[in-house]
Amino acid sequence: MKKNIIVWILMGFTAFVLLVFLLTKVLVEPWIREKIQVSVNEKTDDYQLKIEKVHVSFLRSGVELKSFTIHSINETEGKSDLTLEIESLNFNGIHLLKAVFRKDIDIREVEIFNSRIIGKFAFSENTGLAKVSPLNINIENLFFDELYVDVKSTTTAQTFLLKNGFFKVSDIHVEKLDTLSPGIFGQFDFDAQEFKTVTPDSLYTFLVVGINYSASSNTMTVDSFASQPNYAEYEFTARHQFQTVRIEGSLNQLFFHNFSAADFVKTGKLTSSYIEIGEIQLNVFRDKRIEFRHTEKPTFQDLIYNYPGTLNIDSLGIISGNIVYTEHAENAIEKGSIRFNEIEATIFKMTNDTIYKTEKAYLELKASALLMGKGKIDITLKSRIYDKHNTFAVNGSLSGMEASALNPFLEKTAFITITSGKINAMYFGFTANNTKATGQMKLLYEHLEVAFINKHTNETNAIIEQAKSMIANIVVIESNPMPGEEVRPGIIDYERDPERFLFRYVVKALLTGMKTSVTKLYNPKESKKKK
Repeated sequence: MKKNIIVWILMGFTAFVLLVFLLTKVLVEPWIREKIQVSVNEKTDDYQLKIEKVHVSFLRSGVELKSFTIHSINETEGKSDLTLEIESLNFNGIHLLKAVFRKDIDIREVEIFNSRIIGKFAFSENTGLAKVSPLNINIENLFFDELYVDVKSTTTAQTFLLKNGFFKVSDIHVEKLDTLSPGIFGQFDFDAQEFKTVTPDSLYTFLVVGINYSASSNTMTVDSFASQPNYAEYEFTARHQFQTVRIEGSLNQLFFHNFSAADFVKTGKLTSSYIEIGEIQLNVFRDKRIEFRHTEKPTFQDLIYNYPGTLNIDSLGIISGNIVYTEHAENAIEKGSIRFNEIEATIFKMTNDTIYKTEKAYLELKASALLMGKGKIDITLKSRIYDKHNTFAVNGSLSGMEASALNPFLEKTAFITITSGKINAMYFGFTANNTKATGQMKLLYEHLEVAFINKHTNETNAIIEQAKSMIANIVVIESNPMPGEEVRPGIIDYERDPERFLFRYVVKALLTGMKTSVTKLYNPKESKKKK
């Protein structure tokens, strides 16, 4: 008798489960599918939602939407035209009681597999942040797996391309009528094979390959970051009214240690104990025949202090690299280049923490490179943080090299060529601030001779150029030191040009020291700075 009761109970339970299963498949799932489609499609005439299948899991309190697609149905010039395709959209751990009685959406986990966003979007700086939901929403974890995005602007050249993206976002809290902003989520992890974007003005394509971030370790790695101008050198600069620099290059093997991506996205806070750049390759071009824009430039210290968020980088290291600066001088026929090879550099204490207005701390740069691939140059820069005069000290040295190695740059920009001479060594040190640089240089060289070049023919044998060359070699002292004499010190004395950045300030200051080392007539007190 007892066995029969147990059998009947099991049969009844099985029948009930089968009935629930059949009702779910035949009635509930199609009803949910239709309810979602109708509620969304009735609210817009621009887009159409389609769901192929809905699966409900009572054991996991979950819902799975398969082949979830949203696509535009009214294509209009200048309007957004997007298609969203999701292979599988899973909602697990849905709190039904909160949803029914409190009108709150509380979900343990949302999983989005193989999603694609393709089309055109009307990006607008004036568009306000969209309201996310009329309900309170809480999601413990949100996963995007295999995300692909290919979106273009309807009004500019701007594009975004993301391949094989993985995102894990935790602790998403959206209050009723809240806007979509970085503040609604907690931490996140991400990984992507490639991210590429074209700037709205079409001038640059930026490419990031192999990016990975882990919130648990606060570490981000990037295989490579590339800046790719979309126009050739002269075509690029011709698109600007005033002089500008064209930057082409890449940063490879980047590591960000103790870096919070969530803080950076939410508030712009950029902190890291150490940023490492395995390799840097840069090609910088400027066409000086184009009109110069006379605007005052901030000092490098002010650029750091004025960063819109918190900035605190303990150290940044460049393991190796090459930088080429190319310039087409005014009235020159061709461009000239100067190269820095085998670069190694470390920057310490990049911060805008206002505590250093009362406590002493210093930003410091230590770098070395091969000038024109020949002479090794070592340089250090040290600057007190929050010094009111933005004072900094520069010290450095240059090893021996043939002076003619500088000709590829001097011939095209200064219209002189070094016909003979050797630099045995150079040592320099100066202190600079917002207004002036002063210091000393010891430039040791021998058998120096120069010749002037005609700007129009690049020749040195014209009468005028020969006369200039003869005068120049009278003014230029052949060696330092001369036989039987002491070493002549060079005097560094240069007033800062507020329309130029740090690199030109340092170079111009060093040139005053070189001129007083090699010439008989140069007096830095009477010199005038040139742009």
